[in-house]
Amino acid sequence: MRAPAPDDAPRRLEPWSLDQGADRVRALFSESFEGEPEASVSAPGRLTVVGDHTDYSGGLTLATVTPHRTFVAARRRDDQAIRVVAAHGDQIEGPGPRWEGALGSLEPGYDGWPSRVAGVLWALAERGYPIGGMDIAIDSCLPLGTGLGSSVALSAAVGRAADGVWGLALDTESGAVELAEACWEAENTYVGFPCGRLDQHTVLRCEEGEAALLDFSETPPHITHYPLYFHEYGLSLLLIDTGPRRDGWRDAYARRSRAAVRAADVLGLPSLRELKRDEALARVAALEDNATRIRARHIVSESMRVQATVAELSGLGPAHDRFTEIGALMLASHQSLSADYRVSTPVLDLAVDSAFAAGALGARMAGAGFGGCVVALVRTNAIAQIADQVDAVLVSQGYPQPTFLEV
Repeated sequence: MRAPAPDDAPRRLEPWSLDQGADRVRALFSESFEGEPEASVSAPGRLTVVGDHTDYSGGLTLATVTPHRTFVAARRRDDQAIRVVAAHGDQIEGPGPRWEGALGSLEPGYDGWPSRVAGVLWALAERGYPIGGMDIAIDSCLPLGTGLGSSVALSAAVGRAADGVWGLALDTESGAVELAEACWEAENTYVGFPCGRLDQHTVLRCEEGEAALLDFSETPPHITHYPLYFHEYGLSLLLIDTGPRRDGWRDAYARRSRAAVRAADVLGLPSLRELKRDEALARVAALEDNATRIRARHIVSESMRVQATVAELSGLGPAHDRFTEIGALMLASHQSLSADYRVSTPVLDLAVDSAFAAGALGARMAGAGFGGCVVALVRTNAIAQIADQVDAVLVSQGYPQPTFLEV
């Protein structure tokens, strides 16, 4: 999935065009199953600009999508069988590149990459959608396990394929909300991972070139779209992929979501979002348990940073000042995620620091943390220079050579 590069040069992972991705996955389908697919679809990854670990606390998130996508080709079957081939299935947890099951016998609790395929089909069937067996091929240029929502991109693409094959009428705005909720149900109930709704609603409701402000005080979350016009001002988001997350990150994530619930309970509130802005930080500071206090402090302050970032994006002041402030908010977000939420790692901290030292306006870890990607706001004409310096610093400190993506 990573494009080859000279040993002494930073590695760049370029996205496939929609046509390239469709051609690849259709070819994989034809090689794996007799005949041609009926539908060829895709879904992007999710990139958080500011606002991680706020979705399960009724908070705010500002996110966008990646040009790197997961592609799915599919065809209906006359029986209940589900046959799946994944181009990179031998590189991730699971049974290898092929898996077979049956729609009527899908049960929650199965692990590995097929659970994202089976889970969304199970959730759609549970919601009463008339689907049957399918042959499915999967290919992707989205890096796996690095905090860019690759598992949800897979679920979303499979859901879109089921819509295309079975005519479920999910290709509307309300249909996207319904499919996002089905993907969330698949992740929480079928896979058994207690996540928020950030990835699902970003991947299925946000378009390239825009930022989605998601308000999780409502279910499903309310979304407001903003133009993400960094490129018009000579700026880009540079992703620094430091490698897969560390072992045990799912349990650590679950502990933090429980801490958010515990903080709200102690304060006598349904969620931390119910705190009034002018008293939120003071009330959180009064919490006696240190772990609960610092987790809650991140959640409350992160939603405030999201509001400040949106204000700068839509403001009328000088562009340089507004983008410099957004960079500062990204740095403050990372500091909070590292010191209070404690989901960063030494290599993520080093990538943030080295990107800023090399000239980035700001940088922060992206996603759940415990490894994965850093996102940096950079001047487009300085991408190569910043990538060179970050690459040199990480390698000099004994870390694997990172991979770079651009949004």
